[in-house]
Amino acid sequence: MNLLVLILPLLVFTIPMAFAESSNIGNMYWKQEIISSNSFVDIYVHDNDMNKKEYPNFADKFTISVWSDSSPNGLEIQVVETGVYSGIFKGRVFIADSGDTAKNRLVSMPGDTVYAKYVDFTMPDGSTSEIFSAAIVKISGENMTHLLDQIDPKFRMSKSIEQVPVWIKNNAGWWANGDIDDDSFIQGIQFLIKENILEVDSSAASEQSDKIPVWVKNNAGWWADGQITESDFLSGINHLVKSGIISVGDDSVNSISDPILSECQSIKSNYKRLNCEKEIKQNLEFTEFKKSSDRYDVGSISYYYPGIGNFGNEFEISSSGQAMLRLRILAENTSNDVVSLKCTGPSICNYDVWDGSKAFKYAGMDFVSGQIPINPGTSIIFNMMFGPNIGYGGTQFLYDSSKNYNFRVSESFGNIEIPLKIE
Repeated sequence: MNLLVLILPLLVFTIPMAFAESSNIGNMYWKQEIISSNSFVDIYVHDNDMNKKEYPNFADKFTISVWSDSSPNGLEIQVVETGVYSGIFKGRVFIADSGDTAKNRLVSMPGDTVYAKYVDFTMPDGSTSEIFSAAIVKISGENMTHLLDQIDPKFRMSKSIEQVPVWIKNNAGWWANGDIDDDSFIQGIQFLIKENILEVDSSAASEQSDKIPVWVKNNAGWWADGQITESDFLSGINHLVKSGIISVGDDSVNSISDPILSECQSIKSNYKRLNCEKEIKQNLEFTEFKKSSDRYDVGSISYYYPGIGNFGNEFEISSSGQAMLRLRILAENTSNDVVSLKCTGPSICNYDVWDGSKAFKYAGMDFVSGQIPINPGTSIIFNMMFGPNIGYGGTQFLYDSSKNYNFRVSESFGNIEIPLKIE
């Protein structure tokens, strides 16, 4: 609650400044200039004008074109804003060396140039402009510099592309001038990192501190005035992350819950005090999980799925070519009775992944003794992994980008298919 109280004033005063910005020239780039075959690659578009702000609680999205030397007709994919007001959009394409080009799968042979294009309709002079970006598909064992050098420099990733939305400069200037306090600035930045609007180095903290160095605040003011570069400003933010002043990832839950955890400090028994803290942290995690998820009701159980890339839900192709799907689902018991989720083995399990024609059985799960009992009014999070065939009636998980995959629930209290949206 304290975090929200501090963040909201920050957002209320800063976001309208973004609304007043004049038109800008957008830019686009592939996350890697050299792309490995049979892997996903992200494409970014930076264009604050495409943040329409027509629906203030939702991120915007639009369509771009991608193609390659081997697939000149290409395909269209959506890029989705990384945060409600970020003006930074991300799309994802699977680069395949075989099969057909369809959905988000682009067939591209090693050595191919892959392209992306979108039309900027909001140029400062009122005209439109086609914005391009290009990258190379890696040839194993070869230096790709000579192929990269053949790409028009205008289509290559610009090292000067700013990843921080312009309106954040206002916050930095106000903070440097003392118009907003340290806590508001820190927690506002933490919110932006969590929403993926800012990307920083979140490796383990090398030191711990609770005081912001003067030079970091000076940097913020100088950056707001245009006296130093964005990278100089971000070096200060990275310092705050590494020193533990700004918490990111799972640890950020601790900073939010600290005032609430003070309730547990009066408990003398170490065991009872730790249980008190564990329950509070767990409830905070459940709350965040549910807020970020789609809800699916099956009888008296509500399942919450936040999508790939969130809360431990992951999909990747291993170096050996094996598709690996890791799912983390929250289940909430809304009834007055104990309800058990059941899964005793790959061949006897009420949960699997379905592609419309074939069922894939798990390769790993955390059901103890074949079931997970959920008490009335409580929630649990369970994990399942799909990948290699582990035997015992299991199956190997196979990924085909032309198919839609659902997490299938077949319990005695009801059935449902939850779209996994693996893209």
